[in-house]
Amino acid sequence: MLEQRLRNRQPKPLEGLGVVALAALSVIAASALLQRLAPRIGTLSSVLFIAFGCAVAWFLLNWYALGFVYTANADCLRVCRAYGKRERFMADVWFNQVIAWGTPEEMKQRFPHARTQRATRPQCPFDPLAIAYREDGKVRVIVVQPDEQMRKHLLKALSVRH
Repeated sequence: MLEQRLRNRQPKPLEGLGVVALAALSVIAASALLQRLAPRIGTLSSVLFIAFGCAVAWFLLNWYALGFVYTANADCLRVCRAYGKRERFMADVWFNQVIAWGTPEEMKQRFPHARTQRATRPQCPFDPLAIAYREDGKVRVIVVQPDEQMRKHLLKALSVRH
């Protein structure tokens, strides 16, 4: 069984401090702006402030904390979202259900109406691999970024099944 963890590059200490300071300053600026607008827009200013705070938190979690874990054996590729050590199931791709594989563009052209899930990170150097498979009678596509060892394993397992 192979396992690969995929994450964006983690910031250096000074970069991390800068990100935290920038996030705090943006929240303070939004608070000041919305307080000035509160007499004109009323309760909407509170709602906008909460929405802005949620958007900042989502961005920080998505960019810095979100990663993916790929676990592959001879029969299946399991993909999980990972926030630190906490993993949440995303998809099981059974190799006997795979229809095709290739680049994301090729799979988008071949299966334009298939639901596509991306388990990739923008700062990772690995080339993406799109796998089209059947699940519950529907075609689905998952895009992963396997490293060299995982890619060899996946391509070998997929070619044996077809």
